[in-house]
Parts: sequence; C-alpha cells; structure tokens
Amino acid sequence: MNMKRILPILILFSSWVVVSCKSTGTIETQVWGHSDHGVDGDKNVWMKAPPAGEGLQIAVQPFIVPGDSVEVQGNFYFHLPTSVPFDVGVIEIAMNEGTHHMNMYKSTVKWPADSGIPRPIVFTHLDGKVDTQNVRYQAEFNATIVRNGGDMMVEAQVPYLNWTFPKLPTGEQTSVHFGANDTVIIENHYVNVPNLNGGGSQLTPNGKGKIIINLWKAQAASTVHASMMFARKTTSLIIPKYSDTVAQKSCYFSPTTLRAAPIYMLGMTGHYHSRGKNFWVEKRRAIHDGAGALISDSLIATIYRSPSWDEPPFAVFDPPIQLNLAAGDYIKYYAEYVNNTGNVIKFGPHVAVEEHMNLFTWFAPGWNDGQTLYDDVSN
Repeated sequence: MNMKRILPILILFSSWVVVSCKSTGTIETQVWGHSDHGVDGDKNVWMKAPPAGEGLQIAVQPFIVPGDSVEVQGNFYFHLPTSVPFDVGVIEIAMNEGTHHMNMYKSTVKWPADSGIPRPIVFTHLDGKVDTQNVRYQAEFNATIVRNGGDMMVEAQVPYLNWTFPKLPTGEQTSVHFGANDTVIIENHYVNVPNLNGGGSQLTPNGKGKIIINLWKAQAASTVHASMMFARKTTSLIIPKYSDTVAQKSCYFSPTTLRAAPIYMLGMTGHYHSRGKNFWVEKRRAIHDGAGALISDSLIATIYRSPSWDEPPFAVFDPPIQLNLAAGDYIKYYAEYVNNTGNVIKFGPHVAVEEHMNLFTWFAPGWNDGQTLYDDVSN
C-alpha cells in the first residue's frame, strides 16, 4: 500500500502501529483503532470483522475496474444482515486503491431490476455467522432516486477510515441508527484514469475494486442519533475554459425543529474532481435586524480545508463544533478550480470530464431522529 496516500487521514486518529509481513499472500498489516487490516498479495484489502455481538461486516468481493481511462460506477442493493435494530458507534472502511468515493444509504426505494452481473458480498452477522450472497446490482448510480428515498449513513473517499463517534459536551454519546433488516444501498465509484485534463491521475493499480465496511455497536445504553447534511452545488457550477474559478455555497440547517437549541458538527469531508485545487469550510454568523435585513456577516473560524481532490481528508470534530442556529450561525464552503483546457466544465459524476462541489457534514442531535438533510442551502 502506498503510505503517502493515507497520511491525511492518519493524523485524525489516535495511536497506530504498522507491521510489515513477508508471508505469502499478505504484504502489510496495520493495527489502528479497532480492527487489523491490510492488503494481500493481489493488492486487495482485507479487514478483520468485529467479534460476535459487537458488530457486523459487509465485504463486497473484488470486481473488475478494467484498463486505463475507465470509471466504474454502480449501486449494490441488499438487506442489512441483522434481525434487530442497533446504534453504530464506530465505522471502519477499507477499500482498494482507486476508489473515488463510496456512499452507503438506508433506503425505502423499491429495488430495481437486476443487471444480471453477479456481485457477491460476504456478510458477518451480529452473532458471528458468516454467509455469502449474490446481491442485486445496477451498473449506474440512479442517484436522484436513491437520495429521494434514502438517508446517507456513510461516506468515504480514502482507502482506510476509522471513525469513532464523539460525545456531545453534555456527555451524551452520538451514533447513527440502523433498523432490523434495513434496505441498504452501496453507491460506488472507482477510477482508473491517467492524465485527467492536467489535473493528475487516479488509478486502480490491480484493476479491481473492493469495499469492506465494519459497523460496531455503540457501547452506551442510549445514544443521540446523528444526521448527515449533504449539500451540492449543481446546475450553477460552471468552470469556464482557461480559468481560475472560486465557487461558494451557504448552508443554514433550516428545518425549524433544529433551531430551538444548538447543534454540534461531528465530522466533515469535501468532494470535488481533478480541476479542484482547494476546498475549505467556514463557520460564520449572520445577524439581521427585526425586518430581516442583514446587519453583519462575519467569519468565526475556518473549520475544514483540503487541497486533495482524489483523497480529501475526513475531519473528526472531537469535541464537536457547536452551531448556535438561533444566533445566526451557519457554514459556508468554497472550492477553487483551475481549468487549463479549452472546454467548459460543468457539474456531473465523471471525474475525467465533469466537476463536483459537495459537502458532507454529520451533526447531532439529528433531524427527525437521523434523517439526512439534503441541500439545505440558500445559493
């Protein structure tokens, strides 16, 4: 494994140890946080599952990401392998290099017709039972349908992520909540493309994608359920040819049910493509008079920054960052793009020819006990 590619995430967590192994089939092992994990002789990731009674594992088996200049995008549909609801206190993710992102939703969406492409997943259940199933798969995102009927629970853009949900300043433990046998969708995007319009490369070295997710049960008897806010700048995101452009977007957490008391941001990551050179997020405060006219809009702090488009770091806020919504607190995010081509770049999912400007923020107490807040923005 290329250790340089995971350094941005290592600084966010506690003690870690690297153990190099020479034995056949395993070239590297890391012991970080909860689970041993590493890369085998075929450059596929592996990760130890939680012990019986402590959590479950979802392991999408290797799938082909062919040749150069290829992007593989698709959705895996299945039911969470648990017959009881549970709160998740730690999320671990291991993925082969070449991942651009992986999103996991719990959903009420009706399952689409199967693509006919076998996609095996190995499930390790809460009780320790292990079984393999060929799950329903579609070789396209269906992103709008998925998000209209689902809540995003997990988002990852780095080969390894280990996130322990923090406690609130009140001492309450935060978590994300899953129900028994929830319908789950894994949205996956792998890239194997060199020389992305002068924006560098993103490659899948062994030509295979693989995804492993560990969901550890929260240790506290009761928890505060977190939500995600997922904001995007879509139709108005246009990067002119031969330009250096900065785009911005404001997020206000507008549902009235959130505004009676402070909320706390637990973690955050940004997302853009190969024209992106800098991404940052500010905590701001806007003060209005009695008629609603803006009196002042001031910067409180810059709370996130990433110069990396292919593996933006995941920031853990422990202690969480407080937003006093009643006082006018909000967050604003920015992305700088350099387009050195003769093509106008617009919003879209393909790394090679389109751009994104997305922000993922987990906060608690959550909205409607954990429902995702999509595009809660003014511009």
